[in-house]
Amino acid sequence: MADTHRSPQEEAPPLVVDVDGTLLRTDLLYESVILLLRHRPWCVFLLPFWLLAGKAVMKREIARRVQPDIASLPIHEELLAWLWEERRKGRRLALISASDERLVQSVAARCAGLFDVVAGSDGTTNLAGSAKLVAIERLFGPRFTYAGDGKHDIVIWERCRSAVLVGRTAALGRLLSPSVTVATAFDVPRAGLKTWMRALRLHQWAKNTLLFVPLLLSGRIFSLHDVALVLLAFVVFGLLASGSYLVNDLLDLAADRQHRSKRNRPLASGELPTLHGLLAIPVIAVVVGALLLPLPSAFAAAAGAYLVITLAYSLWLKRKPILDMLVLALLFTLRIVAGIAAVGTAMSPWLLAFSMFFFLSLACIKRYSECLVMKEQGVQAIPGRGYRTGDAPWLMSMGAASGFCSTLIFFIFLTDAQSPMSHYSTPEWLWLICGILGYWLGRAWLLAGRGEMHDDPVLFAVKDRLSLCLGALCAVSILLANFA
Repeated sequence: MADTHRSPQEEAPPLVVDVDGTLLRTDLLYESVILLLRHRPWCVFLLPFWLLAGKAVMKREIARRVQPDIASLPIHEELLAWLWEERRKGRRLALISASDERLVQSVAARCAGLFDVVAGSDGTTNLAGSAKLVAIERLFGPRFTYAGDGKHDIVIWERCRSAVLVGRTAALGRLLSPSVTVATAFDVPRAGLKTWMRALRLHQWAKNTLLFVPLLLSGRIFSLHDVALVLLAFVVFGLLASGSYLVNDLLDLAADRQHRSKRNRPLASGELPTLHGLLAIPVIAVVVGALLLPLPSAFAAAAGAYLVITLAYSLWLKRKPILDMLVLALLFTLRIVAGIAAVGTAMSPWLLAFSMFFFLSLACIKRYSECLVMKEQGVQAIPGRGYRTGDAPWLMSMGAASGFCSTLIFFIFLTDAQSPMSHYSTPEWLWLICGILGYWLGRAWLLAGRGEMHDDPVLFAVKDRLSLCLGALCAVSILLANFA
C-alpha cells in the first residue's frame, strides 16, 4: 500500500506498461490473425478492407470473431514480478496498449489487482504512438514512467523522460536522448541461430534421408550425378518440412502451450516472435522455388503433393484419429517416391507398401507415448488431437501388427522377381535387414510400453546409439550385397 505520509512530490510517478512484446512475450494482433486464419480462413479476404477502414477497426473486427487464450500466452515473468513489487510499494500502474481493448482487459484480468487503469484501441482510435501519448497524458499528465519494447515507443519516452526498457535494451538505449532516464531494463536477447534451428527443427531433416533409399537399393549410390540430384532434393524436402513446421507451430500455438514439452518451442514460448515466424515462410518458399529448377518435374510434383498434404494435416487431419497416423505414414512414403522421381529409378509397390506399414507403426508409437504421458498427468485427452488416454492398448495392438507386417513385406520386396535387386552380386545379404527391422521395432515397442520412448520415435532413433549401430549394420549389408 502507498505511504500516506508522502508528499505528492515524493511519490513515484505512475507506471504505464505496454502489452505486446513488453508484458507479454508475443503480439496480440498476430496471435489473433493466426487464430482467424485457422478458424475462419475465409476472413483473410476481409482483412484488407478492414485495414483500409483503419487499424483500430481491423483490430476490433478481428477481436469480435476470435480471441487468443490469454491465460496461456507467454508473459515476461521477471517484469511481472517487478511490477508487483512496485504495486506493493503503492505505485499506480496502468496497462495501455494499441491492441483491442477487449484483449487488453483480458490481459489485465489475468494479472488481477495489478493495474489501476486499463485502456486499448476502441474500434475508432488506434492507441499507438502519439495517440497513446495523448491518452496517457490525459490520464496522468506529463509526469509518468513508460515501459515499452520498441522504436515505436520512443515518442513516448522522449516526452515523459522516464523509461523502463524491455527487449533488446542496449539497442533501445542508444536510440534515446541523454535527457531520458532509464529506470530499469529487462533484456530479452534476439533469437539466435540455435533458436532458429529449433524452430525450423533441423534435426527432423534426418527423416529426409529416406530420399536416398531408392538410390541405395538400385545400386546407383556410386553415381555422382544421381547423388548430387538427391542431395539437392534432400535440401528441398528439408526446407519444405521446416516451412511446414513453422506453419504447424503457428496454427498450434494454443495447443502447444498446454503440452508438457511443446510449450518450450520457440514460437509457443515467445522466444521467437510470431511475426518472425510468419515472415520466414515466404522466404523459404522463394528458396524452394529456386532449388526446384534443376530437378525433374516428377520430383516437383511429389514435393508439391507433400506440401499440400502436410498443410492439410496441420489444418485439419491431425485431429482425426487413425486418419492422422495414416497421413503421417503417407508423408514418409512420399519421401521415398520423391527419391525415386529425383533419379528415375523403378518404383516397386512392395517398397511403398513396406514404407506405409513401417511408418504407421512409428506413428502409433508416437500417439501411444503421448497417451501414456497424458494419463500420468491425469488428463483424459491429448490436446489438439482426437485421442483419449484409454486408446493406448488399441494403439499398441495396431502399431505392433503394422510393424511386423512391414518386415514381412520388405522380405517379399527383396525376393520379388521384379524388384531392382538384380544388380547385386549377392542380394541374400539384404535379408539381414529384415532381422534388424524386426529387432528394432520390437525393442521400440518394448521401450514405449515401459514409458521410456521419446514421443517422436524418429528422433529417438537418431539419438539412440544402438539404433545408429543397427543402421550402420544395414549399410554394411548393402555393401556386402554389392561386393561380396
